[in-house]
Order: sequence, then structure tokens, then C-alpha cells
Amino acid sequence: MQRTFRNAAFTLLELLVVIAIIAVLMGLLLPAVQKVREAASRMTCATKLKQLTLALHNYENVNQTLPPGTVNLSTDPNDPNGRNGAGTVGIGGPWICYLLPYIEEEGLFKNFELIRTQRPEVVDWFGNSTYAATPIGNTHLKKMDCPSHPYADEQLSNGTGMEDLARGNYAACYGKGGYGVASTGDQTIGGLFGNNSKVRLVEVKDGTAYTLALSEVKYRTPSSNGPSSQDSRGTWAYGTMGGNVFSAQTGPNSAVGDAVWGCRSLPTEGMPCVSSSTYATLFAAARGYHPGGVMVSMADASVRFVSDDIPLATWQAAATRGGGEPFVSLD
Repeated sequence: MQRTFRNAAFTLLELLVVIAIIAVLMGLLLPAVQKVREAASRMTCATKLKQLTLALHNYENVNQTLPPGTVNLSTDPNDPNGRNGAGTVGIGGPWICYLLPYIEEEGLFKNFELIRTQRPEVVDWFGNSTYAATPIGNTHLKKMDCPSHPYADEQLSNGTGMEDLARGNYAACYGKGGYGVASTGDQTIGGLFGNNSKVRLVEVKDGTAYTLALSEVKYRTPSSNGPSSQDSRGTWAYGTMGGNVFSAQTGPNSAVGDAVWGCRSLPTEGMPCVSSSTYATLFAAARGYHPGGVMVSMADASVRFVSDDIPLATWQAAATRGGGEPFVSLD
């Protein structure tokens, strides 16, 4: 008896149908995977912000004041340039350097203290070869990295002596005004931090649950447009606007360009800016890669997500430490 066998191979039509089904499933699955990944990144970002804010609390318990936004002993304390490594007075160090022993970075803090006691102009020596054995600013500090931000190890190199400074994403709130001490010293305009500031939590008249402490900033990813290495924003050890401090003068991820020293604008990357040397009025928005907003921590160490669509008046009310505005929620 003769048997016949059916060919078990797929026909071209069946193969095309299978491929189409797989493509549809992948198209449905990819956004879900991206949402899960972003949710995990947002949670990690929130955890880091909370840890940094708790470190601020620990610092305040020991020192009876929050760390300064940045110590600036220059004859012009509004000048974020300092003296480029050669002066007699200048930038002594930003808030994050004083937090290092409170975030388990004692080694980096010892390096900072060594430079601080030897050089009146401290920040400009962070990446200098003179202190190659005691690095600070050229160390990529993971505790300052938001996982939603594209990672890049390109460092600030701008030819002014501030070379080889690493990037990061977390910044202290200078209030709703500019960089100058006249604004940050005014509790109706200034936030928890400012140049040479010494703010105590008990002095926060607007309430710690309603006052911004930290948020996010972006740094330029490597690009020939700029060039990116000369943009000072997101330089974690540099206490200038957009470096490791921000202002609520504009809203989160604002389309308005930051007015910063060391500007290399790239609007397509969500980093517009205009270069400014009017130091007292420098400002830079909170910026991040979370879809639709930024993560923030409040002075009471609570952490939340703030939408880019938040009314500017609400955002600015949260940025000041004593503006006397009615308590408003950022949620």
C-alpha cells in the first residue's frame, strides 16, 4: 500500500503571518517593558534623593545648620568662576562635598579636606594633576547618578583650569531667583541653599514638607554640537547654576534656556541655554529624563514626582523657604 506524506514545511504565506504576529506582539510588549524599566529607574532615583536628603538632616544635626550651597570666599561671592586655580580666595566647595562623610564617601571627603586646607580656591583643583593622588571632582559619583539619565563619562573640560570634572544629576534648590546672595539671602526668594548660606530647618517658615530641597539636572551627552565637554551643567562638584544647584525661576524641563556660565545649548536634548557672565542673575531649571517631569525631595526628606505642567507659581512657592505662600501640594 502506497503512503503519501504531507510536506511539513511552512508555506510562505504562513511564515509571513507568523512574522506579522510576532511583530505585533513585540510592538505591544516593548512599551510595557519600557514603562516597567522607567518605573524601576524612577524608584531608584527617588531612593537616591531620599538618601541625600537624610544625609542633609544628619549634617544639620551635627553642625546645627544645613551645608552651604557653595562656599565662595571671592571678593565677588556671586562669581561661580572663582579664580581658576590661581587666586587667593574663591570657591571653597559645594554642598555635596560637605555631605560626603554622611553618604559613606569618607575617602573622598578626606581628599576634599586636604585640598580645602591647602588651597583657598578649592574647586579648581579638584581635577588638577597636582592632586592626581587625591581625586574628588573627577570621580564619577554613583550616588549622584539618576538611572533614567543616559550615562556618559565625558568630563567638563573648558580650558579655564576647571578640567576633568565628572558629571551627575542631583542639585540643591537656590529658591526662585538667581545665583546671587541678595536673592538667596532673602527668605521670600531664596531656598534652603545659597552662596555661603547657613540655613537651619527650624528656620524654614513655609514648612519642611512644603519646601524643596533637591531635584535633578541634566548634563550634556557627548556631542560635536557645542561641544558638550565645555557645558558646565550637571558637574556634580561644581556649585554653580546648573552644575549642582538649580532655580525655580523657570519650571521643570522648561523650554526657556538656562542662563548659565559655560553654556553649550542643545534644545533637541532638552538643554537650551544662553551663556551669561552676569553671575548674580544666573538661573537653571530642574531637568531630567523621566517622561513628563522631575523627581524632587522636600526638606522633610519626602520624595515625589513633579509634572512639567505644574503651575509656575506653585513651583516657585515650594522653592522658597519663607515666602509665606499658602501650603500647596506638588502632587
